[in-house]
Amino acid sequence: MAEYKGVLICGEVEDKTIARITQELLGGGRQLANSLGEELSALLLGSELGDTGKQAIAFGADKVYIVDHPLLASYHSDAYTTVVTRLCQQINPAILLLGQTDMGRDLAPRLASRLGGGLSTGCTELSIDPETKLLMQTRPVYGGNANAVYITRSARPQIATVRPRSLPTLERDDSRQGEIIAIE
Repeated sequence: MAEYKGVLICGEVEDKTIARITQELLGGGRQLANSLGEELSALLLGSELGDTGKQAIAFGADKVYIVDHPLLASYHSDAYTTVVTRLCQQINPAILLLGQTDMGRDLAPRLASRLGGGLSTGCTELSIDPETKLLMQTRPVYGGNANAVYITRSARPQIATVRPRSLPTLERDDSRQGEIIAIE
């Protein structure tokens, strides 16, 4: 069995700028990665992405994978699923985070199926269980009258979609250093 390690954010880009939800995922992902003592990576897909890789590093990523291609200019289920699946099979992230957006709601279950991972959608809080080092995913239930905490014990990666404005963003730090990897 492959060794799963690190946190991967599947980010979104709007007008050559990382979207607010991506900034939030990077902030929450940074806390998770720090708790695990592992790396935080981001995957950015699109066309004419500009300096979005540097932006992701400034908001907390250690490593950014860039897939810049005209066919990825707008979200297409099959293309995005194929690209994200291939990257995940190469780097084996323990945790994969997406926004609870149109893209994330469509992409996350496809990835869970293809990768064999566990999925929690619409999360409002994420943390690491200090004993097991597993992702604790909190989401509202019963019409928002209660919260449930889910832990994926055996399936990897642990996949979660996060509601917008649920996680804190980090202060942008343009002096942060990281690695940007362009993928064909």
